[in-house]
Amino acid sequence: MKAPITPRSACVLTACALLVLAFAPAQYFGRQQDDVLYLVGARALAMGRYCLLTAPGCPPLTMINPAWPAVLAPLAWITDHTGPFQALSAIFLAAVPAALWAWLRRRTDETTALLAAGLFASSPLVLSQSGAVMSEALFTLALLAMLAAAETGRALSAGFAAAVLLLTRTAGVSALPALAAVFLRKRRPFDAARVLLPPALAFGSWAAWSWSKIRSVEKFDMFSLTYGANPLAKLAHVATSNAHYYASEWGGCFAPPALCASALVSILGALLAAAALRGLLLALRRRGDDPAAWTLAGSALMLGAWGWQYERYLIPLLPLLLWALSLGLGRAAKPALTTLLILQLGAQTIPRLGRPSPWAEPELAKTYAWLAARPRPGLLSSAEPVRDGWLSGLPSRALPRAERDEDFAAALKASRVTCILRVDGQDYGLGADESAVPRREVERAYRRLEDPRFFRKLHEEPTERAAVYEPR
Repeated sequence: MKAPITPRSACVLTACALLVLAFAPAQYFGRQQDDVLYLVGARALAMGRYCLLTAPGCPPLTMINPAWPAVLAPLAWITDHTGPFQALSAIFLAAVPAALWAWLRRRTDETTALLAAGLFASSPLVLSQSGAVMSEALFTLALLAMLAAAETGRALSAGFAAAVLLLTRTAGVSALPALAAVFLRKRRPFDAARVLLPPALAFGSWAAWSWSKIRSVEKFDMFSLTYGANPLAKLAHVATSNAHYYASEWGGCFAPPALCASALVSILGALLAAAALRGLLLALRRRGDDPAAWTLAGSALMLGAWGWQYERYLIPLLPLLLWALSLGLGRAAKPALTTLLILQLGAQTIPRLGRPSPWAEPELAKTYAWLAARPRPGLLSSAEPVRDGWLSGLPSRALPRAERDEDFAAALKASRVTCILRVDGQDYGLGADESAVPRREVERAYRRLEDPRFFRKLHEEPTERAAVYEPR
């Protein structure tokens, strides 16, 4: 059993937490759309339901898992202001370095665990999400709690942590085979059942509720939207693109912003990934049922195949990557991690400390202001309806799907939509696949807005590459 926390460790972990808090809020509320969904979900739960309050008819909120909104719901009883939700989100994220240290010090020495905590806390990937009302912090904490319970043989605790994991993000399914393997390899099938039953019941209930509302489970639909009827034809391209993207994001943490688009950061990220892979293989050689190793492998495979690319997806993997990296580096781990920490602090963290966030204001601030100032109430439709509706103060709904131009216009009229927002050059997180169905549908909708038979342009903001249309 590890000794109690020392003064050195307490100082380092306190500094890690304060560093994360110092960057909050790193983004304006609503930038990622999901943050609005989580807040709306919390408000809905506080009212005794789970639906999209910002859309006409309050349709069921099937697009986000309910654990994070449930954590936020008590706060929604007290206030409607976004600031307290951002503060609570920052506190959750600030707790992760200490949780990482507590888990990792059981696997390695104290200094390495502290270096990993420092690397996590000072990562620009993490700091860019400080105060964002997103689920990554809760997911990471649940993941570390699940691994700690599995490694010490506490099947039921691991099962409940896995249930929280799945109800936070469906991506948690990648950790379940590792949990089962731990207890099955020890010939403890009863414990294997106990560890899998809580997440199965939790996610099964959520999936059944979702199916009862929309005859679908939305996250699985998103996967099919990426690959269509022939997934093998796209899998290699998506996996290659994702590997390059995430290697560049990880490598870019240790280089000045001016070099983040260069091949240098991609090479550095690939070298770090190779060292982490070596550590992963060493861990499996030592212990074939190592839950951390199998969870990292499963998560990396899922991330490689997922069609959407966001740098925040790396946050829950960072603890496992840093552990595997330290193992793969062997005796060079401490000097190498120290060097990486110095590079990260000097190139990224310290230069940004105390400076205004680059995402302090909405990119479409002028467009949202124009929409909010319209003399009559309206119903907005757009590619990102929850975010756009929230920031413009309008109820909103998604762009309709239709095969024909006439049906598209008719569907908007039938829904009583009064304005449609078009934003060119928008990032949908689908950089790995230019032909993805969601991207094609948005681009087709935008082309239809140019048809003067059905639509009229009301307003344009060239500097924001945005325009507002109305149905004729």
